[in-house]
Amino acid sequence: MRIRKDVVMPDTPPPHPHPRLRLRRAALISSGLLTLPGVAALALVLAPPLSWEGWQYALLTLEFSLFLALPALLGLLLALSAGRGGRTRVTTGFATVNALLLITALVPSASLWNTARAEGAPLSLGEYTAGPATSTDREPTTLTYHRVDGEELLMDVWEPASPGTEPLPVVVNVHGGADDLPQSLLPRWDTWLADGDRVVFDVDYRFFPDGAWEESVADVRCALGRVREQAAEHGGDPERIAVTGQSAGGLLALLATYDDRVPPSCDTEVPEATAVVAWYSATNGTADAPEVPWRQRRSPLGDELLESSERMVGGPVTEFPEEYEAMSPILDVTGDSPATLVVTAGHDLFVDPEDNRRFVARLAEAGVPHRHLELPWTEHMFDLNWGGLASQITRHTIDDFLTEHL
Repeated sequence: MRIRKDVVMPDTPPPHPHPRLRLRRAALISSGLLTLPGVAALALVLAPPLSWEGWQYALLTLEFSLFLALPALLGLLLALSAGRGGRTRVTTGFATVNALLLITALVPSASLWNTARAEGAPLSLGEYTAGPATSTDREPTTLTYHRVDGEELLMDVWEPASPGTEPLPVVVNVHGGADDLPQSLLPRWDTWLADGDRVVFDVDYRFFPDGAWEESVADVRCALGRVREQAAEHGGDPERIAVTGQSAGGLLALLATYDDRVPPSCDTEVPEATAVVAWYSATNGTADAPEVPWRQRRSPLGDELLESSERMVGGPVTEFPEEYEAMSPILDVTGDSPATLVVTAGHDLFVDPEDNRRFVARLAEAGVPHRHLELPWTEHMFDLNWGGLASQITRHTIDDFLTEHL
């Protein structure tokens, strides 16, 4: 039988892949896609931030790293499932990458869990998603404590929801951040402190005017004097005052209480603080200070931060060594310094943990009652996240410290 050459034979349709093979391919593709969130998160956390927004995303990534374990775990299971019909380099590769990302996602929480055990701090996974600390259940009483060049300096007073009759210890908080931030930056912390039977004063100040950093210290010392004068009116005991501060506020808390060489910006008598809590604050600005973290040195933000620091002092440390020494609390430590709690963020873009470790060593040498809470894999301003594991540990430690020393 002859086949005519002008007759086109129909193509034979390719066989359809077996349903199981299609499922394996889909699982493999999904496993690969599920590596993307973890890789992106790892880059955000470890690489120098390219912008302030990038740093903020890195902060959120660390605070909610447990959630990144979910896609990594699912990706690992899908890769293992795809490899049941015969493992290939691709299935093994995706399984390995997702396994590593799963471990990486669990490292910050596991490290903090170990810190919590050392501190005796209970942790609650149910509180992990409690939200930010930027709102609370009530409003403070706002007072003007001083006027400078027509500018009002304010302080918020937070009292317990159920006040008693006995005078309560006082906590004065100095926020960090910038000039345009409110004095009660994270009010949920204020009401928590107040409901622990304390009266809380959150104070504003002139934020490091160019070439006149002492004015910020002077304002905080003025605020301390006003708090002493008005504490009893709000149920507080003017003889028991702790000063706390975050970041730049922590530096001001130390400078305002460790030394009296900067006079207050108003006519008042500045009380001696009973205790100080400095959160993720630099303590040494001299040429002998540890270098800023590697991520800051390699980030476009590094030049901006250096320029800001030099502007508030008047120039670089090589030209103004005495000024930088004057604003370095590590040089002010004496045996009479108030009891001090140092809270260190272990993965801080702004402050190398070694700065705080040296400060704590100096406190120990001088015989100052102190505690050091170092929170591994925790970023600057972690307390923005009220329910985060680092915040839960910090609340426990601060409560213990204030109860002991106030």
